[in-house]
Amino acid sequence: MTQETTIRVHLETPGWAIAVGLTVPREPAPLQLWLPFLQALASEVSRQAGESAAAAGRPVSCAKGCGACCRQLVAISLVEARALAQLVAAMPQPRQDLIRHRFEAALARLSESGVLTRDYADPDLEFPLAETPQQRLAAAWFSLQIACPFLEDESCSIYEDRPLVCREHQVTSPAAACSRLFREPVDRIELPQRLGAALARAATQVAGVSTATIPLLQSLDLPADVDAALAQPRDPRQMLETLLGEIGEWRIEPAA
Repeated sequence: MTQETTIRVHLETPGWAIAVGLTVPREPAPLQLWLPFLQALASEVSRQAGESAAAAGRPVSCAKGCGACCRQLVAISLVEARALAQLVAAMPQPRQDLIRHRFEAALARLSESGVLTRDYADPDLEFPLAETPQQRLAAAWFSLQIACPFLEDESCSIYEDRPLVCREHQVTSPAAACSRLFREPVDRIELPQRLGAALARAATQVAGVSTATIPLLQSLDLPADVDAALAQPRDPRQMLETLLGEIGEWRIEPAA
């Protein structure tokens, strides 16, 4: 008796459409099952968006060795946070200890700075482009210049496993502007649907978690109850349908 079935998914948003074959297990699994599909989809959508921008005379300025964006407040879904924690736990020694030390040092510096407890209701003249309290928090976080624990030589050391929001982040303004975030305009390629945000919303429905996203720096410290909820095996097809519904219009048909 087969333990999986093959389907064809048709998914459409205002900006793009795909038709792709997927293998769906018959056995219950955690929502994390669909993360590789979303990673591949986010990379492809971003590639197409970059090509469209270049054709319109706005080439992407992001390049290997430009790590300014890796010092931002990177909010990721809880599903991705759990996947990163597992990735670190599977690393050999002494690599694992090195990465864990970077996480600990970054969190300690963040705590000591007071950034997380500051009141951001009033405008900040230092960051004139930060217009909302959330943007002012992001600006203050960025001013600390705390590098992502996975950043090495200004490049991502887990590039194939990087979060969805990292895959979706592309700018067409000069690279130097990224180092002056919230002080100089940064022209980001806007996508009609952010898959990282869609996964976060789906997780609240599927796993019942109350928090949609978490800063990447807190990935190794998920509460036990949240981790257990995300690990709970559920029907793969139903989870996929919930996820697709958070992305756009969809239909599923048997594979030819």
